[in-house]
Amino acid sequence: MIKRIIAAAALALTAAGAAIAADEPKSTADCMEQVFNQATAAQDKKLSDAKSTEVEELLAKMEDACTSEKFADAAKVSGEITAAIGK
Repeated sequence: MIKRIIAAAALALTAAGAAIAADEPKSTADCMEQVFNQATAAQDKKLSDAKSTEVEELLAKMEDACTSEKFADAAKVSGEITAAIGK
């Protein structure tokens, strides 16, 4: 699932152009870039199966917030992901 999210985020970024990352995303493209960055960070960690499942669920939740343009919610979930992967 992480690979699917990474692919979706990369495709969205390619279509929308690069966006500057911030604590709270300002656009859907910026938000999806943050999802991509979080997914990449999670993939770089050697997470247990349980932790990986938790992070995948959070990434999906963040992606949904991004596509719904609920950027404050996406930022909150991003913080949860950071805590979960111990970044």
